[in-house]
Amino acid sequence: MPAIRRSTRASMRGGSANSDPSDAAVTSLSFSSSLRSSSSGSRDAFSPECSLTSLSSLSTSPEPKKPTIVVCGQKLEPTIVFDTLWRWLVERKAMYDRRCKGMPAPWTQDPILRHWKFCNAYRVLDRTSQFVVTEVIERGSQDRTELLFRILLFNCFNRIETWTLLKDAFGGALTYAQLDLDAYNKVLRAALDRKQSLFTNAYMKIGKKYDYHENHMHYLQQLQILMRDLPPILDSARYAADVFERIAAYPGMGNFMAYQLMLSLSYSPLLNFAANDFVVPGLGASSGLTKMFGASLRHAKQHAPDIEAQILRWMASTQRTHFARLGLTFAYLRGANGAEHALDVADLEHAVCEVDKYARKAHPRIRGLGTRTNFRGSYHEATARPLDAVPALPRAWADPARRVARVRATPVEVEKRWCVLKVLAERATPDENKAVHGDEWEYQVSWLGSYAPTWEPRYSIAEDAPELVDEFKARNKSGSKGKKIRKV
Repeated sequence: MPAIRRSTRASMRGGSANSDPSDAAVTSLSFSSSLRSSSSGSRDAFSPECSLTSLSSLSTSPEPKKPTIVVCGQKLEPTIVFDTLWRWLVERKAMYDRRCKGMPAPWTQDPILRHWKFCNAYRVLDRTSQFVVTEVIERGSQDRTELLFRILLFNCFNRIETWTLLKDAFGGALTYAQLDLDAYNKVLRAALDRKQSLFTNAYMKIGKKYDYHENHMHYLQQLQILMRDLPPILDSARYAADVFERIAAYPGMGNFMAYQLMLSLSYSPLLNFAANDFVVPGLGASSGLTKMFGASLRHAKQHAPDIEAQILRWMASTQRTHFARLGLTFAYLRGANGAEHALDVADLEHAVCEVDKYARKAHPRIRGLGTRTNFRGSYHEATARPLDAVPALPRAWADPARRVARVRATPVEVEKRWCVLKVLAERATPDENKAVHGDEWEYQVSWLGSYAPTWEPRYSIAEDAPELVDEFKARNKSGSKGKKIRKV
């Protein structure tokens, strides 16, 4: 089993992604025009009888004046893309509802939404999220160890087809008790030989490993580490930010992947925090916010580095105001008991990223963080899969503990960790090293990721990775790979 070794500290965005605006500077919204509540003449995007719409025709009211926004004491001047966000949310949700009701295509008259792929207004409604809820989390043993294993295993690839491949190969049940890395590697290698993709486009290669050259085995080795380390972290964490800091610290597990894993864990009882406790804006969301607030956001970030996360929290708390201001009716998601689910910070982070893409066509002159103007995939209504009439919502969402906000006020700081994979050799410490650490002997160790093996003081490795030292000694005793190098 690989082991954690050493770390370096890095602060994320120079501030906290969790700071509660109520504890910091005053967050406010002032309108230069009076609020307009939705009237009977507003389009009801949920009703299948309503006429199909485009974003430019969603509001029956005249174009409202833009609000002046103050977040964390910083004044933000919204562009037209800010209002496009709320119109996009209404129409994208309406498209989903029309499909759920079995209405024939087209499900919108908006040319951009008709011809290009976009995620849903609610992250949980996306195909992969629905699969995680129904097939990964709620199907199978609810033992905490097995539940964590299934979530981590799916997160290795985040691809339904890879999950199905593994499930079929191992008799329909994927369990931690029967995990065999070599057996998994054989199945996945065969799939690669057939030119089958194992990962989604969002998952990048991280580097060669000591024991395996394939990228998928890096993630499976990392899974073993997380299976050992995460249970006490999840059980003892006071804040969602605490969990993020620990997950993001592992090699190859940057902010994006760590946050996506946390969202999957939040669909289960393993991560029981309120929906708006924590958010990490990704690059797409940062670009979208730049399009929405332009130069005023760039200026604000100089004084409030964490302002992007705070804007998303502010959006979540003021969403009804924006729909009303624009004369829109948003069809909120409802649970089995009829309870309404407002958009949370993860949904809005998701949506802002999607509107960054939408704006490439709708508002091509408004620039974000990059120069990209194209889309990755076109949308074909004729081949769209049917949707269940009622989406699956996580049972864990009903836990009363999730109604209590626990927002950490201190900044997020990620201590990058190095994970020892194997003890390779032993040697007497050279004189120049003995003066540094004082140990008479050193172990040569390999690391998870694309790091070269290094020589470390024996006492340090014995303390941090005793099981790997025992494996090394056992190999030496049996005359296998481990080797001892004497000082010359």
